Amino acid sequence: MATRIESLFSTPLYCTIVENREKIQDEFFEVVNKLHFYDTHEMWGNPQKLTTRDFSDNVIEELNMSIVKKLIDDHLNIYLFNLGFQPKKIYKLTSWITSNSYGDHAPVHNHLDADISGVYYYQTNTKDGNIFFVTPALVMTNSVFGSLNNNYYISPEVGKLLMFPGWLQHGVSTNRTESNRKSLAFNIYFE
Repeated sequence: MATRIESLFSTPLYCTIVENREKIQDEFFEVVNKLHFYDTHEMWGNPQKLTTRDFSDNVIEELNMSIVKKLIDDHLNIYLFNLGFQPKKIYKLTSWITSNSYGDHAPVHNHLDADISGVYYYQTNTKDGNIFFVTPALVMTNSVFGSLNNNYYISPEVGKLLMFPGWLQHGVSTNRTESNRKSLAFNIYFE
């Protein structure tokens, strides 16, 4: 019998750079000036700015961002297909814009009640705050497996779209640049 080591319980992270994103980018820049941002220092102790107070809003619907909605639909279907699920047509979507300027970050958190969470970067210099994911295997802290318990970092890039399970703990590194990174965050809830 051959000996082998298998990795169990992988976490499916969808990551792509959207092609032909000019119309998507145009739609963001057409509406972004219409938005009001709230400081989140009262919630999280940092000055990150969001267009929502309770994460129940849907900025995509409120601003009639049909191109962005189609982008999410199309890539959600690809993600679900690759997970072995039939694409779902009926779901509730919440969405908001995040704005991170110098010194801003997002602490580790999750979107526990969401089936799938995601982010699309539409304004970044690629060095203004990486998203990072924390292992869900929280017991991996002993001397043997502790070295495997590293955060997984992904740098932002214009046109990058990520989707991941809502329960996955994640955060955003502190922006140490003069650039203001803006992204669309969203949650998907299947009926």
